Amino acid sequence: MNFLSKKVLDFQKKKLVSAEETLKKYITEMEKLEKIENIDNSKELENHKKMIKIWTENIEKIKKEIKKIESR
Repeated sequence: MNFLSKKVLDFQKKKLVSAEETLKKYITEMEKLEKIENIDNSKELENHKKMIKIWTENIEKIKKEIKKIESR
């Protein structure tokens, strides 16, 4: 693995950690909103569900990218 590949791999790993932290944040916020059960929260809950889906997909893409780099 050359120098550039190592740098890209390090960057992708940092990005993965950041994305996982963001996903955890949205999950905990959604759990808090579900406990409150307020009509006003319905839009926020939907928004959090969308964000959780987006971040889950992002994490999968990052993992695929890391595997691709490591396989070189």
